[in-house]
Amino acid sequence: MAHTAHNLEALRFAPARSVRMQPHRADRREGFTLIELLVVIAILALLVSILLPALAQAKSLARRATCLSNVRGIGVATQFYVNRANSFPMAWVSGTGRWMDLIKPYVEKKSDVYRCPSDPNQVPCTWDPEIVLSYGINTFRFADTAHCFWYGVKADAVRRPGETILFADCTPGKYYCGGGSVFAQPVVDVDYRHLNKTFSAAFCDGHADTRKETRQSDWDASQ
Repeated sequence: MAHTAHNLEALRFAPARSVRMQPHRADRREGFTLIELLVVIAILALLVSILLPALAQAKSLARRATCLSNVRGIGVATQFYVNRANSFPMAWVSGTGRWMDLIKPYVEKKSDVYRCPSDPNQVPCTWDPEIVLSYGINTFRFADTAHCFWYGVKADAVRRPGETILFADCTPGKYYCGGGSVFAQPVVDVDYRHLNKTFSAAFCDGHADTRKETRQSDWDASQ
């Protein structure tokens, strides 16, 4: 008993050992160094420089797709007119009348189908404020008036309807393109307004396509 009491007394007066407190991991504060911040900023700038052109291209492709859908709609409406009149519409009808007035029973003039989203003007026609027109009819005259859409062409006079352009993106403010008897690239009054300098076109059979380069035979109803 005496020995045990002695040990208890020794423990009582023994100096307390210091306890080294370890900081809790949650209390540690960590941050970015200046170099790390600069690296992050550089990476973000690189990503933005990569993504912006891709986004711009995607928007251009979307606008071109809408335009192609527009000219296809105009081409289909024209087919209804051709089936009834057995002739393609004339470019100019009267003082204020144009080819759009002839196919009006099949597509309203106020319809957005006449408006290309890439058209830089987007303003109503001076002769008809009802319509914002981005497309023009082919008015080349290579052979004679019987094969020139300015005067109207009989349906059976077009030898290659699936390869002959009827409508195309035109210079803002006009309703025709490709006039005259001389063919050259770029085609007169055609607006190459889309990605990679392309334009949308509707053909005499009603289908639509995107073109960058064309030949005279693409515009000549007599061949």
